[in-house]
Amino acid sequence: MHWQKVTLAVNSENADECEQCLWVNGALAVTFTDSQDDPIFEPKPGEMPLWESLYICGLFDQDKDISEVVDNIEAAGKEVCQVEALQDQVWERQWLEHFSPRRFGRDLWVVPTAYDIPAEAGTAVRLDPGMAFGTGTHATTGLILEWLDNQDLTGKRVLDYGCGSGILAIAALLLGADKCLAVDIDPQALTATRENAILNGVLDRLEIGLAEEFETDQYDVVMANILAGPLIDLADLLTVCLCPNADLVLSGVLEKQQVQVQSAYKKEVSFVAQTKRDGWVCAHGKRCC
Repeated sequence: MHWQKVTLAVNSENADECEQCLWVNGALAVTFTDSQDDPIFEPKPGEMPLWESLYICGLFDQDKDISEVVDNIEAAGKEVCQVEALQDQVWERQWLEHFSPRRFGRDLWVVPTAYDIPAEAGTAVRLDPGMAFGTGTHATTGLILEWLDNQDLTGKRVLDYGCGSGILAIAALLLGADKCLAVDIDPQALTATRENAILNGVLDRLEIGLAEEFETDQYDVVMANILAGPLIDLADLLTVCLCPNADLVLSGVLEKQQVQVQSAYKKEVSFVAQTKRDGWVCAHGKRCC
């Protein structure tokens, strides 16, 4: 088995859009590298600066029609500078070298399996994401984890739509949720979610299913960390799943997309708070009735 790698030459101003473009076209992993050998030392607290000029690389399955991917990317006005085939390696293990224990909020930690749980960790999610998206290192995931850490989830039913590695669903269960349903369009994500749920001892309280088989139900908390387009398309579906006064948490939205996404939910949801990081927005809303 081999992998296909597509590299885009970008600048810091359009890096988020280019990254999103790779995910939308089916990338299994996305990485950023400096194109000018220009190291960044000691950023200010809370800052995650990017280089002025950089490469963004998307990793695709060997069966993916890479010519179609390139056509889609270039049609979106992005510059593809290299396409190459890579021989089989354990890619997720390579990037895990840069994935270390991290705290979100006051007491919630995400700890990869290669590390011991820090002594100061209150609640620790053990994670081996495999090739599924969701480690907490990206702002869109981290913002929801911080929101979860600040909630009383005791006895609540939770829906994680677009679960990726299962990190959000598992965190919710460890923080006291009674039951959680994790949904994704990718069978590989469901496999990763199941394995991580076993690792954290919460499989007995977790349901896992494909989006195409999803049946609506009522939940106290609905989380969706995907992209703006799908969030808009899913507005009616996700709204139906909200109990009266339930919490809706949406992430994966660029700041310039925030108004459009929230407008799709405004008939049933009142947005009460937004948190932002690195150009991304996480919006928290309540069902109006």
